[in-house]
Amino acid sequence: MARLTLTNGKVVIKPFNRIWIVLGIVIALSFLFGYVVALESEGITFRPDQLPIILKKMFSPHRGETWIDYFSYILELQNVMVMTLQMCYGGTVIGALSAVPIALLSSKNIVKTKWIYGPFRFLLNLFRTIPVTVLAVISIGMVGTGILAGMIAISLFTFGIMAKMLFELIETIDMNCVEALESTGANRVQAIRYAVFPQVFPVFIGYTIYIFETNVRSSAILSYVGITTIGTIMKDNEMTDYDKVGGAVILIFVVCVIIQLFSDLVRRKLE
Repeated sequence: MARLTLTNGKVVIKPFNRIWIVLGIVIALSFLFGYVVALESEGITFRPDQLPIILKKMFSPHRGETWIDYFSYILELQNVMVMTLQMCYGGTVIGALSAVPIALLSSKNIVKTKWIYGPFRFLLNLFRTIPVTVLAVISIGMVGTGILAGMIAISLFTFGIMAKMLFELIETIDMNCVEALESTGANRVQAIRYAVFPQVFPVFIGYTIYIFETNVRSSAILSYVGITTIGTIMKDNEMTDYDKVGGAVILIFVVCVIIQLFSDLVRRKLE
């Protein structure tokens, strides 16, 4: 419900228009129906009854193994998980830091010349349309398969997201501090350093941790274009050993929960 303040000071509560919920449900069901029809037309049968069976195979031991064997295998994945975290961490930090100057040049309240911030915004919007898998393929073409290609792809992906989010954040800051510093003789660089950065730094850290978590979760998809990550375990066993796929999923889930807890701790410290 929206709250509207009239000129006489009274507050009127406007009821929420449920038509948007209904419209969203209709659109979602339409896409789902179209997807099922497309599968049927290609001879692929949609069998939701198999979902419980697949989940049971993923999250329980098989072939006479015990639960000890199941969780021991998860511990064996620590090396590839550490490599994935290193790749995601390096790519996230490089991409986030590279986005800072571009975000400043894209902000209307910092760079007031339209022919400067306009092209930067256009390039950012264009850059963000490139999927991370395409960036990974380009990276593999430049440096070959390996952790470096994954780090480059994640850096470019992080750069596009962070630059967009950051320049939108910069445009909401209090410019009175900037103008006050410039009125005392500070140049624009000094004003940005002492008035802009302190306002956006806590949120920037939060954004960085959030994108890092997103990169860890989405890094699994990079294995399908040839980059070795935790997703390689799932790709190599997706049609045979479902329990190994489940072990990798559990490990990714635990790591993401730890990152989320760390993110909440950092945000509380910065508040």
